[in-house]
Amino acid sequence: MLSTLILGLSFGGRQTRIRKYENKNIKESKMTELSQLSVKQLLEMASRAEMDANTIYSELAHSLKNPLLKEKFQWLAFEENKHKESLARLFLTLFREEKMEIPETTDEVLLPSIKFTPSSSLVDIIFQAMKAEEAAGDFYLSLAQKVSDPQEKILRYLSHVEHSHYTMLKSEYIMAQEFEDYGNSDLDKVVT
Repeated sequence: MLSTLILGLSFGGRQTRIRKYENKNIKESKMTELSQLSVKQLLEMASRAEMDANTIYSELAHSLKNPLLKEKFQWLAFEENKHKESLARLFLTLFREEKMEIPETTDEVLLPSIKFTPSSSLVDIIFQAMKAEEAAGDFYLSLAQKVSDPQEKILRYLSHVEHSHYTMLKSEYIMAQEFEDYGNSDLDKVVT
């Protein structure tokens, strides 16, 4: 962390330009990949991502001791399950005669997953979750451009919800950075 900060201070302007260039290449890569897949494949992949997020958030909620944070991750798990149900209904309206075939994994470029082990820090897990939610929001917005109303509105709605998840996680990320034991203690023990 300190070396990153020093590097950032030493090469601030140059480093910012490199990050912007890398982000631009990632977005261009995502757009290319998204355009190569069918709406059917993208909905199936999105369903897998929602299922995986539900599992991760449920496991994370189970492992936390902070009751407020536990509740927030339980809520996120609930939300991801609702998204999967929305995608299933959307799939049915678009592909009435076809069965949804959910893949075993997602494309990590389009929909990055959250990976954690017992030794992962809460800060790292929340950061990964923020990136996953942000990517999901962008994914749904791009997917919305491939369909027409009312399906487009559903996907735009999902995009907005994913971005709201990002915002909520960002505030938890700040708290986890500020209070070292944020996820592992009752609230009254975190601040005392």
